[in-house]
Amino acid sequence: MDHAPPSTPRRGRPPVLDLDKIVTTAAGMDPSRLTMTSVAAELGVTTPALYRWVSDRDTLLSLVSARMAERILPAGQPDPATWREWLTEWAHNLRRECETAPGFAVRLLTGPHRAENHVEFEHRATAAFVAAGIDPTDAPQYWSAFSAAVLGWIAADQSHNFPSTTPMDFDTLLRMLLQGTAPGPGRPAAS
Repeated sequence: MDHAPPSTPRRGRPPVLDLDKIVTTAAGMDPSRLTMTSVAAELGVTTPALYRWVSDRDTLLSLVSARMAERILPAGQPDPATWREWLTEWAHNLRRECETAPGFAVRLLTGPHRAENHVEFEHRATAAFVAAGIDPTDAPQYWSAFSAAVLGWIAADQSHNFPSTTPMDFDTLLRMLLQGTAPGPGRPAAS
């Protein structure tokens, strides 16, 4: 009769680090002040121990960005009936995620943040503008302008430094951006 060998308990301390814990910790830190040393200190480990998991600061910030992208991407593909809702959900999801990652809106707006899952993300985002009737060659520019406006609002909100005395309401910003998306005079519909 074949018997599996008895499982023996692993010797030594249980692992202190895992990639999920590292990314979660980094996501809660201001990216402008984030260093491998500061993340290690926050985790209560040595910096060399952190480097066994993540090669450098940029890689760590890309991992945080990739996690955020997973959480903010709305389900399904946008279509002519749902493109506005899809983009609105994306914007609200992004705002929620940025609330848990202070300072990350500025990084997303200005810094290198390309992760592997961003290709699929950008494909769906530009598809939302194509579904709205925007020419496919113009859709990436619409996406860039829309995302920059949303990220700019979030960054200004987090800094409490709106350029006007009356901060713009987030939903008002979204309505304004999405109303300007529909094809109209001077903006031919996609054929």
